[in-house]
Amino acid sequence: MTRQTRRHIVTILLVLTPLWMLDTACSTPPEQQQLTQFFRAARNRDATSLSMMASVSIDPRTQGSVESFDITTVSEERRSPLDFKSMSDAIEKAQKDEYDFQLRKKTYSDANLKTIEDILKLERTASPKFTPAQTAVKVEWDRWRAETASYVKNLTTTKAALLAATAPVDVSLTQPGQPKFDAAAFQGETVSKDVLIAAQLKSPGGATATKDLTVTMMKVVGTQAGVARDGKWIVTKVAGL
Repeated sequence: MTRQTRRHIVTILLVLTPLWMLDTACSTPPEQQQLTQFFRAARNRDATSLSMMASVSIDPRTQGSVESFDITTVSEERRSPLDFKSMSDAIEKAQKDEYDFQLRKKTYSDANLKTIEDILKLERTASPKFTPAQTAVKVEWDRWRAETASYVKNLTTTKAALLAATAPVDVSLTQPGQPKFDAAAFQGETVSKDVLIAAQLKSPGGATATKDLTVTMMKVVGTQAGVARDGKWIVTKVAGL
């Protein structure tokens, strides 16, 4: 082999080696790094980091911790439309219903104020005795009080439903330099996928075992006030613990 031939072989190897290394790096699933960061933050109970990459967590004190894992399968992506308008409309209706109810309640209260005040005083005694007139008002006033709790509960539940639906969307869309998520102005859909992993799970007691887990990841895409938004992938569920 001549010196010139050896020089050519060395040159080819120098060119091909970086390409081989790049090909090896690219063979790593893109989910690997993010899940590694997620499980590390969960092990360390790093609430700040978790709040930026997930809407769920794994408590090492009660559920254990993932020490290492291998990705076995990544599902096809699924898309689902987001509908915040109907939820916002439901909240608006619940607020209006409660407001109208409070007006009707106040009208009744104002018309029977003295009797209601007497009833409230008697209710604080050990053995209250009501007159027939007070009894009649008390029946009605008890109904008003029960309905008050019902209206408040309905409004609270409706608001909680919107908060639960928007929380993961907010996490996905919260990125440096991007405007704050606005449910009223956003239109779009969720993109989700399941990542199946073989995990080394360390129990709260310290024992380690291999478990098959399914990690659901999600991101949000759409527009807000006419501007395109493409959220980051976040972890929304870990099944199989």
